[in-house]
Amino acid sequence: MLLDLHVHTAASDGSLPADEIVRRASAAGLAALAITDHDSVDGIQSALKAAESTDILVIPGVELSAVHENRDVHILGYFVNHTDATFLETLERLRVARRERASIMVETLAEAGFELSLDEVLLLAEGASVGRSHVARVLVERGHADSMADAFERFIGRGRPYYVPKPVARPASAISTILDAGGLPVLAHPGVTGIDDAIPDLVAAGLVGLEAYHAEHDISQRRRYESLAGQMGLIVTGGSDYHGKASPGAPVGSVEMPDSVLQNLLEAARELRT
Repeated sequence: MLLDLHVHTAASDGSLPADEIVRRASAAGLAALAITDHDSVDGIQSALKAAESTDILVIPGVELSAVHENRDVHILGYFVNHTDATFLETLERLRVARRERASIMVETLAEAGFELSLDEVLLLAEGASVGRSHVARVLVERGHADSMADAFERFIGRGRPYYVPKPVARPASAISTILDAGGLPVLAHPGVTGIDDAIPDLVAAGLVGLEAYHAEHDISQRRRYESLAGQMGLIVTGGSDYHGKASPGAPVGSVEMPDSVLQNLLEAARELRT
């Protein structure tokens, strides 16, 4: 059974619309696909509609950012109620903060002599949740960076000259937001963010799973988080973290994981609703 429980669309920093992602996932033979855009659920309805003519299960999701002791923490939310008014208001506030952050980043870059504008960044975002990747793409298009990776490495990555911290909540707050929206909070790519020491506190706050099968996790990391999840009574998930041509990486459905991943996720969703 092929799954991908971590995919981004053009509703945030991916390059493809949600319906196209669903078509590609269906053509690849995926049984289930989770749309997990940053601070946005705008692609979910389109994905659900596109899936009506296929056998693929589309799981409404989201990815929220937080910071713990100056380290990024990303929380995936599965089966969120993507029409809940309170949840949508929270996401809108997060997107406004993203736009303000991009504005400051662009302003400081321009003042340093790197010609670009916020309008260019917003044009690339096409109304979606604005992220650093949009700024990076403009830097590349303007010839200030050789690639998006180069843009992050030299300009806007954490600790770089034009990095602007995002006013994000603590992890417990992100978890609470997902739970209040009826979703299942899962820690994204823990092997990438290096946040293992905080996992017990996250579990106490309501975390239900770990993304063990992430595209950037090696075999030892996958086994580590499988084991840790078992010890702590958590489910495991996994995915490609696909962003499309804007950020080349693992293709949709390319991360192998046991069939039990979907079974356990569905069971956890049922338990949450009983």
